[in-house]
Amino acid sequence: MHSYRNLVEQARSLEKERGISLDFTDKNIADSWVRCFEHGLRPNANPTDTVLNQKELGHIKEQYQSIREFITPELELLYSQIAGSNFMVAFANNDGVVLDTIYDNQFLNSQASKVVIPGSVWLEKYRGTNGLGLSLQTKNPTIVAGGEHFFTSHGGLSCFASPIFDHNQNIVGVIDASTDTSSRQDHTLALVKLSAKSVEQKIFLDAFKHTNIYSFHPRSEYLHTNSIGLLAINEEGQIEGVNSNTRIMLSGLHSEETNDFYNIFTTPFHNIAHEMNAEKIIQVKDWLGSSVFMKLFQRQLTSTPTSNIKPSTPTYQPCGECRGSTLKEQKCLLIQKTFDQVEGKITAVSKALSISRTTVYKHIQKK
Repeated sequence: MHSYRNLVEQARSLEKERGISLDFTDKNIADSWVRCFEHGLRPNANPTDTVLNQKELGHIKEQYQSIREFITPELELLYSQIAGSNFMVAFANNDGVVLDTIYDNQFLNSQASKVVIPGSVWLEKYRGTNGLGLSLQTKNPTIVAGGEHFFTSHGGLSCFASPIFDHNQNIVGVIDASTDTSSRQDHTLALVKLSAKSVEQKIFLDAFKHTNIYSFHPRSEYLHTNSIGLLAINEEGQIEGVNSNTRIMLSGLHSEETNDFYNIFTTPFHNIAHEMNAEKIIQVKDWLGSSVFMKLFQRQLTSTPTSNIKPSTPTYQPCGECRGSTLKEQKCLLIQKTFDQVEGKITAVSKALSISRTTVYKHIQKK
């Protein structure tokens, strides 16, 4: 095992070799390089070409089908917004597995299109520093341009990625755009972030369609943009869910235990609910003195109780025996996910994945 100091020295040597300095640009890149060396990766070697087979990919796509229904139109819109040529847009799940891609003709004919494909896994420990993997690692929008990639073979690309969060702050996926370095455009990351926010909003509206959802913002003209805070509030004035923008705007006021509207805002909910439900915009203050504009954003669409709403996609970890082997890890995770999907029926998992019951039991017991 290398010491942390030795790993940092290796990263510094790579900086010097490429003639760049990360001290005043993005510390996340430098930290990623250190992690890559720690994983035993070497910049001039080839990345681990991890790709799931079609059957494994098909099962994962099915698991993410409800989210992908929101993703597809956003990818198409993002594709139409990115000007220039030689680029692609993609969606990957929270395990770094690419599920959907759209390429332009020039990118489709490039070598990069042969590796950024549905089923390819772009976690940092396999593919080195890359936009998609770094976004999952840091839980933030990222740009990895040219020589900032760990592997020299990726140096001709610029990658822009932004995570998608559910209302519980879990990452459910990542939207990524990649282009050749010469075509890099500064506004691309902003477009990717907007796409991710749009998907987050659609997921939230779908998750809480059993109750009224209200939007708020310090400026009234922003009440129909992706920068709004969203509150799912029931008839008793209890807040059942908030989006990520709300967590930011109500920082210091909202917590998971603070679910009464009146605990956050100085006006009781029943005093303003009638006016908002009549499509009026109401101005209210929070208990820290900030003023916001609020209105009804989506009326209750179903009567499904909160208890029947499907929870967010759980996080899985490979079992001890599979950890460290790319293919074994992916197989182990797929078995665990399928096990939960079929409600713990080992025989069903065995038939779905064409493996023995003993194999299924081994991975479930040792995870």
